[in-house]
Amino acid sequence: MKRYIVILTMCFFFTMPAFFTAHAQKIVQAQGTASVQKDFVAIARDRAIADAQRLAVEQAVGVMISNETLVENYQVISDKILQQSNGYIQSYEILSDQRQGDIYKVTIQAVVNTGQIRNDLEAIRLIIARKSKPRLMILFDGRDQEDSIAEAGMTKYFLLKGFKLVDSGTVKKNLEHDRIMSLARDPQGAAKVGQRFGAEVILLCSVETSSNPFRVGDVQMYSNRATISAKVVNVDTGSIITTGSETKRIPGIQGLIQPATEQSAELLAGTLMNDILNQWSSELMNTVEVKLFASQFHSFDELSSFKMFLTNEVRGIKDIRLRSYVQGRAEMELDFQGDTQSLAHDLEGRNVGGRSITISEISQNRLEIGLSP
Repeated sequence: MKRYIVILTMCFFFTMPAFFTAHAQKIVQAQGTASVQKDFVAIARDRAIADAQRLAVEQAVGVMISNETLVENYQVISDKILQQSNGYIQSYEILSDQRQGDIYKVTIQAVVNTGQIRNDLEAIRLIIARKSKPRLMILFDGRDQEDSIAEAGMTKYFLLKGFKLVDSGTVKKNLEHDRIMSLARDPQGAAKVGQRFGAEVILLCSVETSSNPFRVGDVQMYSNRATISAKVVNVDTGSIITTGSETKRIPGIQGLIQPATEQSAELLAGTLMNDILNQWSSELMNTVEVKLFASQFHSFDELSSFKMFLTNEVRGIKDIRLRSYVQGRAEMELDFQGDTQSLAHDLEGRNVGGRSITISEISQNRLEIGLSP
């Protein structure tokens, strides 16, 4: 018996550092800067705040730097370093902010936390606000009672955490059931549905249930099982943010599925929310993928010059990938440090080869532009 006590005591002390640091908080000060473009002072201020928050997380949490990063051109590539940080801003206070010529400076004091974010309501609402409150749609592919129970449970969970939701009832009224069921296999199609009905993120969900008999002595009971699976899609890019599945089994009378369904829904909603928030937090600290559609190019050479302009003259663009070019219209993916609105402000009215840029459409991760004749 003493031997077991010693082993348990040793395990506790060896795991103590991990236990106490899993949710450690640090208070740090950091100064962020941003250039003022075309006298858009408010946008520069927002960028400076975001820059300060990135620096605060880097200071508080530290990062793991790979050997490849260290030796590449004998320089530290800072944009790659931050991607390995696992902290988030719980709260912050602006200590000072001022414009100095074409530079805006903001100093903040931030509380940086590590570990699971799902129970930190203040941090959740801060991240949602900084992402401009994206709207979620929860769409189940079935029409049975358990689908309604699961959807209601997940909807309640996300609403209580401060998310904005789009009612999926309109989708179900306007799309055939077979089409809804096929969306889980077609992220691009799901993205189009989300765009049509005003969501930035769509959760494609399904429920499977069963009620299997078992005996406890002379008493026959049933194991009521509910499994809920989901795929989360970024509507603007069509990319999959995360997937998940949760199963609960509850003994009882035959067909009593509701308790297991409700518990599975709550567990899955918590897991998905944590993954979504971690993705958004990473984008806020690092870069976000923006789909840029540009039209009215006269030639491929003009497109090449435009890409050079983006690389050299637009702050925050870290990488450009050309996906297609057809009849003067180009589709590009940008890794951008900031949000789409600030990118649009930077591009609007800029002159490229004697032609002016105009913004025709903007959403959370998507931007449509054209060049004047």
